[in-house]
Amino acid sequence: YQNVLERLKEERLKNNCSQEQISQRLKISQSHYSKVELGKRRFTYYEVQYLYDLEVDAHYIFTGQKSNVRCEALFSACDYRELNFYLHVLAYMSEYLYLVRKSEEWKALYRELEYIRYVTAPDRVDDNTLFLLRRLLNYNQQTMAEKLGVDIKKVRAMENGESLPDSEILWNLYQLFRIPPAVFTKNQRGMASAVSCLMDILPKKEKEHALEVLEYALSSDWMDKSLVHR
Repeated sequence: YQNVLERLKEERLKNNCSQEQISQRLKISQSHYSKVELGKRRFTYYEVQYLYDLEVDAHYIFTGQKSNVRCEALFSACDYRELNFYLHVLAYMSEYLYLVRKSEEWKALYRELEYIRYVTAPDRVDDNTLFLLRRLLNYNQQTMAEKLGVDIKKVRAMENGESLPDSEILWNLYQLFRIPPAVFTKNQRGMASAVSCLMDILPKKEKEHALEVLEYALSSDWMDKSLVHR
């Protein structure tokens, strides 16, 4: 998590923002922000959402991955549900092409998306992502709590909607299961960065293939008939 804090400071300085300026944009005090940067406090779920809407690259802050500007510009025209749906399609593509067709070019992407397809199903987009993930893994709440380094009561509260994951929990979920924080915070800009970074894992030919599938999947006539608008 210390790497997250170092990238947070790096992005702030790169954008010539003082702690006071960025704290105002995040709707918190400068003292609160300073403690976050020093590792003495965590961003709340909503503060992470605000972070994604700033000029800083929040996806890079949490994952260490920089997105392809050209690809991200394409995905920025999509809304959150469309991007969630595309992650789902991309996950199934990688599973088929790597496991069935034995295409080694898709192995790295398959590894990144191994768990994502289960929590981005179009008919589950409004469900509790943490609960879906835990059920997929066949973990009980105690096991998930131990994985995340929190009390079981915290997991129970997050699954019941009584509490929301803070910045360190979101980072842990990414480290453990490669699910970007934007999937949990349902942030469009963060999802655009996440999809772009995943596309960059692919060699050029496979990336072009995936983009063709994206363009077809997001065509208006086909999308209207899909589960994405359920």
